[in-house]
Amino acid sequence: MDRSETGPDDSETPEQKLQVVVGQLSRAVASSAYAGSKYEPLGRVLVFRSAARSLHVVGDSPLAAEFRRLVTAGAVPGWDLHPVPAGRTPLDVLAGPLHRLSGSNRFCNLLEREGFAYVEEVAVTSEGCLLEFRNSGPRFITAVRQVIADLGFGDPEARTGRLLAPGDAGSAAADPVPPAGLPADAAGALQVAAAWAVAERGARELGDLLTLAPGAGDLPPDVARGWDRIRRLSLQMLAGAALADGDLPRLAQELIEEIEGRRRLILTSRTFAPTRRTYDSLAAELGVGRERVRQLEASALHQLAGAVAHDRYRPLRWRAVSAAEPDRVHAAVIPGDPPWLGNMLSWLAGRPA
Repeated sequence: MDRSETGPDDSETPEQKLQVVVGQLSRAVASSAYAGSKYEPLGRVLVFRSAARSLHVVGDSPLAAEFRRLVTAGAVPGWDLHPVPAGRTPLDVLAGPLHRLSGSNRFCNLLEREGFAYVEEVAVTSEGCLLEFRNSGPRFITAVRQVIADLGFGDPEARTGRLLAPGDAGSAAADPVPPAGLPADAAGALQVAAAWAVAERGARELGDLLTLAPGAGDLPPDVARGWDRIRRLSLQMLAGAALADGDLPRLAQELIEEIEGRRRLILTSRTFAPTRRTYDSLAAELGVGRERVRQLEASALHQLAGAVAHDRYRPLRWRAVSAAEPDRVHAAVIPGDPPWLGNMLSWLAGRPA
């Protein structure tokens, strides 16, 4: 008989025991083992590995409740639940403050989409885990942390962690991910190289290290290994999720979607469109007068100017400047550009960076 059908074995590691329980629960869901019980419908669950042997279970679905029950009951020997404050403050408490801070509902919508139900769950979720969400990024982290602190929530211990993918029990040797998403081994390598630069060359700033290490031919072996790890570090990891995979069109689409529907239509079908619709045709579609369309267009451009000023959209502002200068070298835009992107970049080029 498959061991996963009989429960964890005492000879297995905690990671293996977790894998067994997750597998059992997954098969139970797939076979509707909980059908007709209090756990139907089961919903979804989001699980983070918040520390070496700690699981942060997010959400108020029956499936999340069952997973918490299993861990609390000792069904996963060697694992504990990550502590969450006792309160159950609805997530929508964050909506107003996040909107005022960021100018849109996107941040609160992102948390809701990922399965968060309570403010307390967000407060104790590490920055490293939050950064793994699609469309997350440093600006998202900063806004969420500020609002949570302003509301009197927060957890100074919520520093590390990673998202536990379905079927993933983690690694026995895995280290927590530092707050900015920097891999633990790279952070350690940077510390070793910096310690060498300070002790041996009197370096005082990061610029000194960047100048010294590449040209030093007699680096100690551990420093040489550390420097080799640092120089291979992905810049995308340091840059965050604002422009994952160089997807400039996606970022432009997110920017334009911050504009209200009628105004967005005017921008994409007239203001920035290669083939511009007339004010009269837009007026007929929207059921307003020609002058009202002009007013909506002016209002849309004003809203767009405010939205694009946020740090998240800096790559669009940079690209606008480089696109306006034919000799400027920049990364190629991937296929799938919206037809209005070029004219939007031209408009952005005329604004302060």
